[in-house]
Amino acid sequence: MSIQKFFAIFFFTVTIAYTNSEMYAEDDAAFYYRKALIQYTHQMYNYAIESLELALSSDPKHFEAANLLAKIYLEYYNDRVRALQYFIESLTINDNQPDIHLEAGKLYYFFSEYSKAIDHLQRAIAQKNDVYAHYFLVLIYNVQKNYKSAMNHITLCNEMTLQQTQPELEKAHAAQKDYDTAEAHYRKVLTINPVSKAAYLGLAHCYRVQKKIDSAIQILEDCKKVYPTDTDVLLTLAHVYFEFKHPKRRDYFIKQAINLSKTAIAIDSLRCEAYSLLFEIYKELGEVPLKDENAVKYDACLESSK
Repeated sequence: MSIQKFFAIFFFTVTIAYTNSEMYAEDDAAFYYRKALIQYTHQMYNYAIESLELALSSDPKHFEAANLLAKIYLEYYNDRVRALQYFIESLTINDNQPDIHLEAGKLYYFFSEYSKAIDHLQRAIAQKNDVYAHYFLVLIYNVQKNYKSAMNHITLCNEMTLQQTQPELEKAHAAQKDYDTAEAHYRKVLTINPVSKAAYLGLAHCYRVQKKIDSAIQILEDCKKVYPTDTDVLLTLAHVYFEFKHPKRRDYFIKQAINLSKTAIAIDSLRCEAYSLLFEIYKELGEVPLKDENAVKYDACLESSK
């Protein structure tokens, strides 16, 4: 046994003993909960779960114990079902917990139980007006094609975070070709406001010019979840898919570029850029009739746009 391990075990044993002596006068629930906190701090998650279950057995209204159980199951065992059960149990005891309503809403979103997710996210907003509650409502309303409601929440997110995000966007823009610095500022913006279109597109640009095409695609796919009908986002993503010369999945990425271009046209038939991109794609594929068709449509689009 190493000396470091010996001291770690010794420290933990002494801490537990000291805690036990201090808590003899406490009720059982408080005792087990404090014990669980120590076990959790030392990453002894199975023991922490046992202590937290004993805390809830002693006091079924101990919502803090339910919250910590949910956190352990979610973060360390990736058990979303058990985590959600404990979050709901906690909220049944104490409904005035906006952060827990947010966590419940996120989990219901994961399980595609959108009506329950909406209920919890709206409660989180009513109690705290959390920007991430607005963000997850945006994702849900977009899935439901309720784009008007989604845009209302996007507007609220932007208004709530403007004073914090604007300086970061300016710093990112000022960084110019210092892409690591720009990326850091864009990432910070998205942490503050996860619906910032400018941050998504700026970050994608940084990845794109550095030829990190897979990263650019991922960030633009995340952006598309927030802005599924925004033709700027759709066409930027289409271009990036077309640029990705993946050695094994080239056909897949070309199909994605074609589908995104067609989606953009369906939304706005005067987005001439979409016809131009389709022309380039079909030219590379050697699809002469489709190439020529989109060349004609591109010219017609330019005429209509005058």
